[in-house]
Amino acid sequence: MGLATGLCAQAPVLQDGATALRQAQRTWTTGEEPLPPLAFPSLEVGLGGAGSEGRYVPLVGGEGLGQAVQGWGLGLQGRYVTGSWSVAATALVLRDGGMTRGYLLRAAIAYQWESGWRLALEQQPLAWGAGFDGGDLLGDAARPFPRLSWSTPEASLPFGHWQAEAFAGRLEADRPIPDWISDREARLAAQARGLDLRRPRLYGGMIRAAFGPVLEASLGSVRMEGGEDSAGRAAPASSARSWSLVEVKVRIPALARFAGARGAAIHLSRTTAPDSRALTLTPARTLGGFQLVWDRWDFGLEYAGAAPSNHPGTFTRPAYLAGSSTFGDSLGTAFGGEATTRTMELGMPLFLEGQGRLRGVRGTSASPLPPGFWFLQGEAQWRTPTGRIGASLASRRDEVPGSSARWGWTFTLFQSFRVF
Repeated sequence: MGLATGLCAQAPVLQDGATALRQAQRTWTTGEEPLPPLAFPSLEVGLGGAGSEGRYVPLVGGEGLGQAVQGWGLGLQGRYVTGSWSVAATALVLRDGGMTRGYLLRAAIAYQWESGWRLALEQQPLAWGAGFDGGDLLGDAARPFPRLSWSTPEASLPFGHWQAEAFAGRLEADRPIPDWISDREARLAAQARGLDLRRPRLYGGMIRAAFGPVLEASLGSVRMEGGEDSAGRAAPASSARSWSLVEVKVRIPALARFAGARGAAIHLSRTTAPDSRALTLTPARTLGGFQLVWDRWDFGLEYAGAAPSNHPGTFTRPAYLAGSSTFGDSLGTAFGGEATTRTMELGMPLFLEGQGRLRGVRGTSASPLPPGFWFLQGEAQWRTPTGRIGASLASRRDEVPGSSARWGWTFTLFQSFRVF
């Protein structure tokens, strides 16, 4: 469904938040000015569904659909803007397994001053990191979590143009242990002993700086702390965990001219997830990729190394056993940080003025616990005289020796009708 009808949509109807983030990355690659937020009200209704089968399969840019949000039913999405205030929401009512559930998929109440400062109570996807499989620090595969956020306008300071954003939020009370985490059995055993910490708070901050027309650098950090154990006691201060990101993006105009493209860029980053509350840049996971953008086509390649394993093996003290996850999906890159991934992504025009995207991923691991895998995701969307129709399908084959359960798939399908 469409909050951002002015975007070059390359994701199914329901994932408009992830589409906007992807479009922002594409716009940076071409060096164009970002599109301003739409200032007119809108309302759409629709029907469709999301689901999954077999082994766990994330949906890149899925915002939790297919895993945390499943079923068939109806959706409603709207936006209203008046002066400096804006209100937006996407709500679903889906039926699955004989039960009907309501979901607030996305929402935002925001105030933006004329100077450019913005304050919002929102539940929107994030892209902290330029990875094709979702931001390495915070990505868009998981269902967005509610938070209070603020951002600054771009300021001309020594050496470049600087901008900052920060948030404070809270995750759900009973987070499931993710299927994709390598020491899941040890975490389930610790959970059964009452060592899981519930309702953690999540804080984050990011600083971005543009140095001239071709270089941008980012430094960000996320911290998980607080909450309570199964008996209602406050989480100990020693249980806090921090993640950090250092990233550099570089436009390459010469490569764009050589390829006849509108833009070309590379991105390099290091993400750390130490098993402590310390803010540090080691041990780190390294990621690098490049992207070429034409008028209706784009192509990208990316390599991401596996994060060094720091699992304790057994848990003897209360801990956030679900790790960096929400509703079973990774808060960062869609496949978690434990696998080495090689990603190829292709955006393309389709018949009848549609837009599509293919993504292929090969994942391997130095550890014997997480299996290697092959992953393929396809997306398509068309505009109709009354709205839009879109779908996505992801399939994954795990290399699990001696197991017959190796395949899994996840999908979304939705038709929206524009009211105004």
